[in-house]
Amino acid sequence: MVKYLGLFLVGLSCLSCSEPAAVKTENNQTVTPSDSIFEPAASQQTAFQIIPGQRIGQVAVGENPEKVFEALGEADAGDAAMGKALSTWYSQDSGQRRELNVYTVTKKTGTPQQTVGVEQVRITSPAYTVAETDISVGSTLPQIRKHFPQARPIAYVEQEQQKIIVYDAPAQGIAFEIAGPDSSCVGITVHPTGSGAADAYLPIHPNLVRLKQ
Repeated sequence: MVKYLGLFLVGLSCLSCSEPAAVKTENNQTVTPSDSIFEPAASQQTAFQIIPGQRIGQVAVGENPEKVFEALGEADAGDAAMGKALSTWYSQDSGQRRELNVYTVTKKTGTPQQTVGVEQVRITSPAYTVAETDISVGSTLPQIRKHFPQARPIAYVEQEQQKIIVYDAPAQGIAFEIAGPDSSCVGITVHPTGSGAADAYLPIHPNLVRLKQ
């Protein structure tokens, strides 16, 4: 059931032999990350790779969410409304909570058929690197713009007493969350090319404020 979990979420943990610790969600709920998050990786070439517009690790844009749950197991937290759902897996890395967020959308493909597919994938672990670059969570905005000069600020969110600004490169299908005085990346989202990261309802940032373009 956790066929790909070692390939994907190993970067969220320290890979220690200790038991996974309970963590607090933003709603102040306590959850314990799945033990399977801490399984060792079988292959690391694609396990930690981010391909803009396509995938993060083994979770791909457009993929059937049933395959995601089959691979990753039950999510630690979730939110769903009006055909849209966000599933979140937590882990610990050097005492910090890391997240994998998978956002799915139900679309009508013809009466009465409907399809559900992954619309966005977000990661907050620095273990994952954008393909053919050295960009990851922790990279600075100037470093990111060397590879993604088209990235522009599209929205912001107030979180933990700091402002996080979302920089999106719609044509490439990737967005970066930038925070702090050093303008460092705290999260990376992959989405379909040609669409914006803020075009979809993002329950992970319910207080997202769009910037006027």
